[in-house]
Amino acid sequence: METEQKIKKGISFAILAAALYAINAPFSKILLEFMPPTLMAGFLYVGAGVGMIFIALIRKIKKYEAKELKLTKSELPYTIAMIVLDIAAPICLLFGLNYTTAANRRCLITLKL
Repeated sequence: METEQKIKKGISFAILAAALYAINAPFSKILLEFMPPTLMAGFLYVGAGVGMIFIALIRKIKKYEAKELKLTKSELPYTIAMIVLDIAAPICLLFGLNYTTAANRRCLITLKL
């Protein structure tokens, strides 16, 4: 029964993530009229950081034991590549949002899903 609850919780989080991703582009397009794409990408990271601080606090209050393994030296190149690509991706996305029409943007985002 516990496994079924975990599956339902996972599905709920997946739907929430998809909904938040879907509303990201329209709001970003509006904000891009007032700031450059690189600054907007920085704000996206600040928002993600605040969210992760909130999650970390909840885990600490509930005394949640982490089950993750530590990173090894052999995983370092992949970790660095992931960080660099994760920084470049929203910057490229926001530059694209800045230079495309709403119809084209909707088609591209739908295609990505």
